[in-house]
Amino acid sequence: MLNHVNQYLIHSLRVFVLNEPVIEKMKKERLHTAINDAELCLHRLAKLMPGLSAHRTLTDVLQLIHEVFDARLSWIMLESEDVQHIEVLGDSLYAEESARHLLAALRLQQAPWRVKCWHRNVGRLLYPDAHPLAQELQCGVLCRIFPVQEDARAFIFIAFDQPLLAPGVLRSVALIIAEKLHDAMTELITRERTAVELKNIVNQYRILFDRAPVLMNSFDKHNRCILWNGECERVFGWTLEEINCQPDPLALFYPDPEVRRGVRESVNYSPMLEMHEWYPHRRDGEVLATLWSNIMLPDGEIMNIGVDITERKRAENLLAFQATTDALTCCYNRLAILGHLQQSLDNCHSEQNDTHFVMVMIDLDHFKQINDRWGHVAGDDALVYFCQRIREQCEGQTRLGRLGGEEFLLLLPFAETGEAVAFTDRLRAQLRSMPFAVGDASVVMSFSAGVMGVRENNTERAVLLTLVDNALYDAKRTGRGKTVVTSLTS
Repeated sequence: MLNHVNQYLIHSLRVFVLNEPVIEKMKKERLHTAINDAELCLHRLAKLMPGLSAHRTLTDVLQLIHEVFDARLSWIMLESEDVQHIEVLGDSLYAEESARHLLAALRLQQAPWRVKCWHRNVGRLLYPDAHPLAQELQCGVLCRIFPVQEDARAFIFIAFDQPLLAPGVLRSVALIIAEKLHDAMTELITRERTAVELKNIVNQYRILFDRAPVLMNSFDKHNRCILWNGECERVFGWTLEEINCQPDPLALFYPDPEVRRGVRESVNYSPMLEMHEWYPHRRDGEVLATLWSNIMLPDGEIMNIGVDITERKRAENLLAFQATTDALTCCYNRLAILGHLQQSLDNCHSEQNDTHFVMVMIDLDHFKQINDRWGHVAGDDALVYFCQRIREQCEGQTRLGRLGGEEFLLLLPFAETGEAVAFTDRLRAQLRSMPFAVGDASVVMSFSAGVMGVRENNTERAVLLTLVDNALYDAKRTGRGKTVVTSLTS
């Protein structure tokens, strides 16, 4: 047994001695290859380095590396919490997916690394056997790039279709390029993050523009609508495309040419910082009440910002109506009719023929009998009926108000006392021909009236009311159903 072992050791030693020249030759060839590869790489690095500027784009940098080293596949990947970016040359379809799989596999190994080299068959590591690059790619190198930001990761990968470089040389080249790319990648991360932040800001402003509960639009100097937010579309009923199909889009909203001219001037030439009220038309023809202000944008275009106040206007008008109108008869209430009397008195001047007016104070006769016999609902209906008959006789700017109970004040502008008496005569005739129906009965309503003309503003309102009220009660005391005329001198 010992002899067999000795013979085996002697044979092995002879083989080693005989092959020692061959081994030395192989070492020299490998050293020569490494030297040649190193010389080639130094030449290519010298050509590459001036082009690796931090001011160049990542695409330009990768293109330069790819061309200088005559690579078959190359990519640079940047990963961070808010940035995902990859640039690829050599395989635009599958390289990104294969790159992510490669990095994921290396993370599973949980071993720290800076450079990974593959001297041969790197294609099979990246692609399935059916893919052309699985057989074509031979050697490759993957290197980490350490940017300044701690939460960012960057990698560069270069692969060739033949074993061009010795592994040590390939590793050194990758490290040199990675170090050179440090500043470029740091600046790229900053640019990418800034771009993401700007994109987010733009998106936020776009969402704000589209969803803001205010009207926002802009028309250029050729009357073309260039901005039209969602609130405009909701309120007016037209889309941006539909508006720009019109030869004059503003005509949709403002049919009156004169109004449209004023709107166009505010939009194109003289922006108004204060709010201005406009009344545009909706698609369905409804006229809206809107408030608008204009601001000039940095590019010189004017942004119109408005609010739809139609509902508010309706509410205001309703409140104004309720504040000035008697709820039962829909005449002016006491406060409102006395206000109109004061306004007529303030405008009255003896030297002007179109400022005089006549006061007619009216009181229903025997109104209490209607309430007592048929109830207050019938009494209310009688007041409404009486006011309707008065309105049928009124012309022009005549104003009717309820002072209280069954007493009313009528203002006849530009009239004489004779015309006022004729008015009361016509009203009595109408009441006789059209009795008030209550239940199965017909009631001929009767009233007494006092009349006084006013031609100048030289008497207090209270005095005028007292005088015409006295005339009214003179009519009642002298038999009712008649009209008594009074004056300041009587």
